[in-house]
Order: sequence, then C-alpha cells, then structure tokens
Amino acid sequence: MNRIVKVTSILTMGTTLAALTACSAQSTAGGNVPGAPTAHSASDLKCGMGNGKKATGKPIEVAAIATESGGVDFSSSPDSTKAYFDCVNNDGGINGRPIKYVVGDDALDPTKTAQLAAGYAADKSVVAMVGGATFAGCQQANQEYRKANLYSIIGVGVSEACFHSSNLAPVNAGPRISSLDTLQYFEREGKASKFFVAALNTPGNGDWTSAGIKAYAAQKGIDVVGSVLSNPSESNWLPLVKQITSSHPKSLVIVDPAPDSAALLQAAEQQDAKGDIQWACASSCYDAQFGQQIGSYWNGFIANSELQLVTAAKGKDINQWRAVMDKYASPSAPRDTFSEAGYLAGKIFVDTLLKISDPSTINRTTVSKALLGIKGYRSDLLCAPWYYGVADEHHANHATRMAQVKDGKWVPLEGCHNVQDPELASITKAEHTQHLLTP
Repeated sequence: MNRIVKVTSILTMGTTLAALTACSAQSTAGGNVPGAPTAHSASDLKCGMGNGKKATGKPIEVAAIATESGGVDFSSSPDSTKAYFDCVNNDGGINGRPIKYVVGDDALDPTKTAQLAAGYAADKSVVAMVGGATFAGCQQANQEYRKANLYSIIGVGVSEACFHSSNLAPVNAGPRISSLDTLQYFEREGKASKFFVAALNTPGNGDWTSAGIKAYAAQKGIDVVGSVLSNPSESNWLPLVKQITSSHPKSLVIVDPAPDSAALLQAAEQQDAKGDIQWACASSCYDAQFGQQIGSYWNGFIANSELQLVTAAKGKDINQWRAVMDKYASPSAPRDTFSEAGYLAGKIFVDTLLKISDPSTINRTTVSKALLGIKGYRSDLLCAPWYYGVADEHHANHATRMAQVKDGKWVPLEGCHNVQDPELASITKAEHTQHLLTP
C-alpha cells in the first residue's frame, strides 16, 4: 500500500507532522526532485491513438470508486488514471471518442461503496470501472458488478476481497504479496531466521497479510517472533517499538500506510531502536519522497515495490507515466507505486478498447467481453505479463522488486522475483492451463 492515510489525520507525535509537511513541500516545489517537471520527448506524450487531435465524439463513460476521505486517501491511483485519460482525449481518444471519467469517494465506508457500486452498475452508460482504489469495499463492489456484467481494472487492491473476486482485477500485487517478497528477500540474504510483521488491523488486510507470512514461515522453518496489528487511529507507536526490540527479530516488515510507517520509524529513532535489525516496509512506503521524510538515521531502509521503481532510468511506460503526470497532474500528486498502478490501469483499458474496430459498438457488453479477454499484457512497469480472464480470483501481479534508501533516495536493491505464496497455487495453474501469459 502507498500513501493511503493523510499525514494530518495520523501524525500527532511532536514534530513529526511539521517535519514531514516541510519535507513534502520542499520535494514538490520544483527543482531536481520527484514531482518537479522535467524535459520529456514528444513520444512520451503520445497517448492512445497518438494523432494529436482532440477527441470530440460521443463520450465513453468510465468510473472508479476510491477511498479519498474518512482518514484514508487513495486518490493517487484515480488521479493518475484521470491524467492518462486526459492525455488520451487530447490525442485522438478511443478512435475519436473521448473518455468521460468520474470518481466516487466511498469515505472509508463499505456501505457507501455498495451504494456507489450499485449506482454505477445500474447506469448502463458506464462501460467499465478503471483505476479504483477502495480501502475496504471490494466485496461490496464485486457483488454489485457481478449482477450487472460490469468489470473493473483496479489500480490498487488492498483487502483480500479485491483479489478474490470475479469482477475485479487489480494491477498491483497487494500487501500480502509485497510483504512476502520482503520476507523472502531477507531469507535469500540469510537474515530471516527471526521475523516480525507489523500491519494494519482492518478486515482482510493486516490479518490476511500476517496469515500469509505465518503460513510461508511455517513451511520454511522461520520463526515469526511477533505479529502486531495496529488500529488505523493509532498515534502512540512507542509500545510497538518496545515489542519489536524485545522480540529480537533479525528483520521485519511494516505493512502500515506511509505516514503511519514514518511515525513508527520516528518513534524507533527516538529510542535509537534500529540496532542490528533489518528494517523494511511493504510497498506502502515506496513513495519517491519517503526517503527524504524519514531522514539520514534510516539510510539503508528497505522497501518492496509492486511495480517499476519510480527512479527507473528508462522504459516506454515509465517515461510516459512521468510525462503524463508532469503535464496533466498536480506537481504535488504522489509519484508512487499507486500512481503507477492508476496510470497502468488506464493504459490497459485504452489499449484494449482501441482494438474494437468500430467505436460505435463500444458499450458495456462489448467492453466486458474485451476486458475478460486480456491476456499477456506487457509493460515495463510490470515484472510479468498481466491478464484478466474469467475466474473467481484475480492476482496477475505476483512478481515484485526491492529498493533501498541511499542518501534520501530510493535505489534498486533487487530486480524482479516471483513471490512464493501458498495461496497462489490455483493462480499459477490457471496461468499455464489457460495460457494467460501469452496474448
């Protein structure tokens, strides 16, 4: 998970808020920092058809549900989806038809998620859901979409239900896979004999992630010396720091939102608790500015990245993502894994619809069929091809990367690795029997 809890709603520990706010302001104000506009080639901004003509036909209506308030902010994903769609609309649209994109905020309330999902499902003009990121409402959304033959390419899936659903397919890997790859990295480094996991106490999130860690550890003889689930409203991290140090882990993973993780790390720094422990977080911390925010004490801190590293030097899609964000999004919008995921969800959708030769035939029925038929979609943002397919579970992204903070910046630590998860057996079997990894 990445950047999902607003700093102002969580960080109440002394100077943490002021320090992180100041750092964030500096990192987005311009200059040679993430988020500052940079020079891009003309090809980087050729989106969709790439003909340079503004689309003026009948709009294609697309929606998303994201948690953008209520103490949790997932706007990074749909914001980048919108930025990409804006670029597409200025570059020919979908064979001349522009995309009309609307985002509903479920305010961290599954009941509201269900209401929004029912509304979009009932509106037949909405052909698909793209770039969404609901923190706790995937189960409710899937129930409504399934009844209405409506399909969603989620930018960011968090809870177990986001990945165990028939009509939702996340682009990201999710907190469980991200955490497992972190554990497996330490295992490869010989630093996982005693492991600690700190996660968020929300249903189908921290418990699902922790269960995956424990299941894998049991198979490998790894001692999970601590597994703590914190409430979303937690502000006193000193007890957790004490639990970590008294458990004497060799390594650990934090699976809390980025601001929570930063607050926990500050509390640990106040106690000089780093010691010989290998500290890391899931992709929740993998924001371009996080290394600056946590400071020099945490030089060497490790994180998982569900998609390409935001600092990657080259790649068609990573370059276009940066260019689109610079031109069509706010300079203060996060340049993080969530943003990459929202962009990629939009691009997968556009590339799929451009294959429909007659744009007048684009409707929910034709779009649903096209989305279900996606196989072997490749992007330099991904470690492996992405697909949709007819199934009751969707978890195409299960290969991720590792990064490390050096002098306030993320640098590559380890390239793509397929993550081992006891739950993935049916997924990997389907990939081979249904040939989902090839177009």
